[in-house]
Amino acid sequence: MGIHIRLAILFGSVARQTATASSDLDIAVLSDHQLSPEEKIQLIEAFAEKFGRPVDLIDLFDPPQPLLGQIIKTGRRILGTDEAFANLAYRNIVDQADFMPLRTRALLERRQAWISK
Repeated sequence: MGIHIRLAILFGSVARQTATASSDLDIAVLSDHQLSPEEKIQLIEAFAEKFGRPVDLIDLFDPPQPLLGQIIKTGRRILGTDEAFANLAYRNIVDQADFMPLRTRALLERRQAWISK
């Protein structure tokens, strides 16, 4: 597998140690580039074979909010340097500063629409 993984973070029920036999493995990975669909499949198959569980893989090259914040807050780093994790955490802070006002406005608009019914 020729994919260079700079950072890997385990999150979800396995990271919280609340997994059941049917739980999947939630893992977020950061490479030097955005993973292609073929690379994602390669990684999913490799992790599934190694850990014997279905895998939910998140590419940290361009992750959605608020998922990135949840991964940073609750995940367990299993591969990568402190610097790589700190850079991702910093990016999360910047993304949240951009994203949260939009999310808050959307929630307020939904609430107003619901109240107005």
